[in-house]
Amino acid sequence: MMAGMRVGPIVVALAACGGAMTRALPPRPRAPAPAPAIHPPRAPIDVIGALSATQGEVSWMTPGPAQLALGAPPIQPEGSSAPIQVVVIDDQGSQTRVGVLLDHVRFAVWTDRAQLFTIVAHDIAIHGDAFADLSQGDAPEVVLRGGARVRRLAHDGARTRIRYVGGVEVEGWVPDDALVDRGPARDPVGWIPRGRQVLSVIPGAVIRSEPRWAGQQLAVMANGYFVDSVREIDDAWSEVEFEDGEVAVRGYLSRRDPPGRVHRTPAPESVAAPVAPNATVASGTCLYGRDRGEPIGYVVGDRPALVEPGDQAGWFDVSLDTPWGPVAFAARGPSESELGACAPPGAVPPPAVTSP
Repeated sequence: MMAGMRVGPIVVALAACGGAMTRALPPRPRAPAPAPAIHPPRAPIDVIGALSATQGEVSWMTPGPAQLALGAPPIQPEGSSAPIQVVVIDDQGSQTRVGVLLDHVRFAVWTDRAQLFTIVAHDIAIHGDAFADLSQGDAPEVVLRGGARVRRLAHDGARTRIRYVGGVEVEGWVPDDALVDRGPARDPVGWIPRGRQVLSVIPGAVIRSEPRWAGQQLAVMANGYFVDSVREIDDAWSEVEFEDGEVAVRGYLSRRDPPGRVHRTPAPESVAAPVAPNATVASGTCLYGRDRGEPIGYVVGDRPALVEPGDQAGWFDVSLDTPWGPVAFAARGPSESELGACAPPGAVPPPAVTSP
């Protein structure tokens, strides 16, 4: 009986313990969710100010598909494919906003970053897959001058493989610190004759490091047609030089060598007819990407243009010639002859003074 009396409490205790084991545990406290990242709003960009503040340095680009505003219908290059001076204003992913700097108009467009050139910061010698700095006293066979425009092809460690296409085409590796995104604005300098006998050559003619077929290719004639003959080697080979404002090459050229490959920028398939002007637009006239949009440019000097009524009251379409062919900008004012201006002071030339 005493033993039985002991069993009950033990059983009850076990039951109680069993009940405690089956009771749901309280929820584990969770770490507070991280607060969403707060990015400070981007300061608005003064596009008109950026078009004027080049400080003597510019970038270069090949005209490609572009937009006056993100999401706007693209404009296609229909004029010259020659490089044009631009100033970089903004970036969004692979798209970059540049200010196009023409003699008669300045305006901003969005385009693919791949359209931009890289610029050689200082004179540098290229030896095919090697490079040498002129400051070290090397005797180079190919020299790219500071300011030459190149395309980046590959990157390896602290060096970049580039391609230059001008009078000649050159490929090779250069140190990363020899490349920049912008440089001084300057006019192109064509082929520089040296007073020697001149040889006429065709695009694709190969200049090699030595007068034999296995000689390393130094350069290929691209847009140039003449080289200076230094001396005749034999009836096939000549030692030659080519130099202009961006590159200097000295090597050997064979009159029997098959042409090499040239990566020239193709010209637009069609060239649009120029604008048929019906008015003269005043210097400084403000240009917009669309009616009621933001100002994206201004006219430089009094210029002939095609001016037509826009879709909104007080707005007009002003068409001007550009590397993309005729482009219709928006402008505002009480009439076609009274369009508003927004060019900063000093950004446009003063009006010409005619003598009585």
